[in-house]
Amino acid sequence: MWAKNNPAKFWTPGSTLRIAFLNGTQEFKDATIAAASNWLPHINLKFDFVEGEVGDIRILSQEGTFSSRIGTDALLHPDEPTMTLWPHPSLPRYFAANVMHEFGHMLGAEHEQTNPTADIPWDKPAIYAQFGITADPEEDDSQASVTRKRLHDWYFDRGNPDESIYSEYDPKSIMHYRISQSWTIGDFQLFINLDLSEKDKIFMANAYPCPASE
Repeated sequence: MWAKNNPAKFWTPGSTLRIAFLNGTQEFKDATIAAASNWLPHINLKFDFVEGEVGDIRILSQEGTFSSRIGTDALLHPDEPTMTLWPHPSLPRYFAANVMHEFGHMLGAEHEQTNPTADIPWDKPAIYAQFGITADPEEDDSQASVTRKRLHDWYFDRGNPDESIYSEYDPKSIMHYRISQSWTIGDFQLFINLDLSEKDKIFMANAYPCPASE
């Protein structure tokens, strides 16, 4: 697991985060709370889930997307949702995994496939072709340029080790995307991780330590 080396993006250990549901069914809220709470035994933070629009974190139930602001970036957008979650009542484990992933972002973590120590054998031409762009950025129109940037942000641009806080690359991290065999050279693929890994727990325990007396 890793995070950009910006202490301001981590919440203050020992604090309580007010997490507001902007909408959603009770089933959605209960499933979100249950999944997000898997982080709590490993961090010195508390979550206070509330209804309404006032919260450090504001969750929008919205089909088609999972997303979250990174750490305290949520405080920079007081009039917007800071997290979107796509309800999946028929796929509870998939939904729970995505909730844990987005709460990982909320706690300050980045995508694990861009960990500074990751060395994934990407087949970039194959990935570009799947997304309808060429290997040459000079051939991009405006939409292709957006697609290329998104691919690089999500997959290819590893963090700078001199500007990052990180543990060793962890293919089991909840922050890792699924990787298809067709996207890599050789024998490398990863399926979606459904639970917090041991390295996830250790990283966040170090980011949000309990007082020494505990």
